[in-house]
Amino acid sequence: MSAQISPDITQIPPDLERLGLLAFEGRFPLLLAEAAAVHHIPVVAFGVEGITPPELEQMVERLHWMKLGQISKFIEKMHEENIRHVVMAGRVQHNSIWKYRGFDKRGLKVLGRLINRKANTVLRAIVDELALENIQVLDQNLFIRSCMPEKGLLTPWRPLTRREEADIEFGFPIARQVAGIDIGQTLVVKDLAVIAVESLEGTDETIQRAGRITGGGNVVIKVSKPHQDSRFDIPVVGPGTIRSLQKAGGGVLAIMSQQALFFDQQEALEIARQADIAVTVI
Repeated sequence: MSAQISPDITQIPPDLERLGLLAFEGRFPLLLAEAAAVHHIPVVAFGVEGITPPELEQMVERLHWMKLGQISKFIEKMHEENIRHVVMAGRVQHNSIWKYRGFDKRGLKVLGRLINRKANTVLRAIVDELALENIQVLDQNLFIRSCMPEKGLLTPWRPLTRREEADIEFGFPIARQVAGIDIGQTLVVKDLAVIAVESLEGTDETIQRAGRITGGGNVVIKVSKPHQDSRFDIPVVGPGTIRSLQKAGGGVLAIMSQQALFFDQQEALEIARQADIAVTVI
């Protein structure tokens, strides 16, 4: 078991006997499956070909593979497995919906009902579609609330400079406004100026773009939305985020207290130490 994962029974539904895991890209699905095992909850995973990490198959009771957009198959398999609760975990490239052309009939109907194609709108439509099948989508932080750090400096060997503190104070309310209108959850600032705003490219590419503009020393602020839906939209950071900041010339990563999942924290902070990057929870 990961040292960062500790038992948490406060948010487990009393009727949860088997958990469905809709698994996308990255470490998130692996950590959630690991945490479910701590609670002795059987997990049946539903992976997307070319996206879901294949090692997940060794950590769950069963892993059903499907293609992106096969909503009918996904729901059919969930009923076969008698799944009534599901968690979504992992990254979905926001531009996938424009690139992919393999949606089944039910998937096309869901897309046809969308008022726009913002990430939140698409994911909420999937949640609503599952509700029609008596399948409840649970919070993403199920079992892993211990991965959401409290307020404070996580890199005591690398305190913030006055300039960096001023950049956080300047950028934080802007980041919240940008997130509130569902553009992106990451803002990069330097010297009281906005350098980059996350859009469809994702956090890592936003950090890299900002690094190319300034040469480094940026302050990366990752926030939750004012009305965050914790079923599919919790901000996530980890070693990959720190490595991206390192490649972009270093600086500061600031996340929100009890609002972001920080995975593999020990590894990430060691990378930050070596790269002289500050990590703070605001």
